[in-house]
Amino acid sequence: MIRLVICAVFLASLAGCTTPEFDQDEIDLASQKASAAADLLLQKLTGELANAMANGGPAAAVLVCKDRAPAIAAEIEATSGVDIERTALRIRNPDNAADEWETEVMESFAARRKAGEEWSTMSATVVDGRRLRWMRPIPLAPLCATCHGEASAIAPETRKALLDFYPADQAVGFSPGDLRGAFTARAPM
Repeated sequence: MIRLVICAVFLASLAGCTTPEFDQDEIDLASQKASAAADLLLQKLTGELANAMANGGPAAAVLVCKDRAPAIAAEIEATSGVDIERTALRIRNPDNAADEWETEVMESFAARRKAGEEWSTMSATVVDGRRLRWMRPIPLAPLCATCHGEASAIAPETRKALLDFYPADQAVGFSPGDLRGAFTARAPM
């Protein structure tokens, strides 16, 4: 089993965590690359979702999340070297299931939010061998409630599309501002 050297770096709460192998500058650089990859994924995915919503409605947006989100993430990885994905505690796509570390981090994000911290100040990192694992929360945006809100409020054609593609869907029942999931990245060091 790979021995993890864990340094949870929560912005605004801890600083200066280093490992014997990497100095803080290397960790910071990898973290910046991971954050930039998440920003790019968010930007591209949001644009494609808005376009799908405008031209085909929420059912078309389901296909963007299903097909385009992984493709966009793969494009970003090919150009940046950063493996960027999305995960959640309540998943829609089984391929996005969180591992133990991701689950613990998302639970800590939720606890910190409950204690009054803003989502925008949160991230977490861990050095894992020769790479940095990084996470940042994804709060539910109002537009996303169209497919992730209360099940009874999701349009029947959208709900059908969701269940056709994701029969074990757990990703409903959210309100805007709730923790929907997190960006999770692996950046080389």
